[in-house]
Amino acid sequence: MNLIEHLTVVEETRSDINKKHDLVDVIFLVISAIMAGAEGWQDIQLYGESKEGWLRQYRPFKNGIPKRHTIARILKSVVAESLLEALLNWV
Repeated sequence: MNLIEHLTVVEETRSDINKKHDLVDVIFLVISAIMAGAEGWQDIQLYGESKEGWLRQYRPFKNGIPKRHTIARILKSVVAESLLEALLNWV
């Protein structure tokens, strides 16, 4: 299984009404940005905006790249144990 397949099992606490951005899209964006040297929410947003074409080769990003505050809010909704398990199973 590849990284994206592993990320599909990550749990979150957002209600359905607050799910404009797909969780797997956002986690994939964050991991990619950090691996490229991003050091904060703004860096992650800027990375996403500059690499949107590349990111869309792997994920749809139907509503575009989320803003930095949205990225932070989405990550706060992630059940940490499920993300850790997904990443450990990937490597």
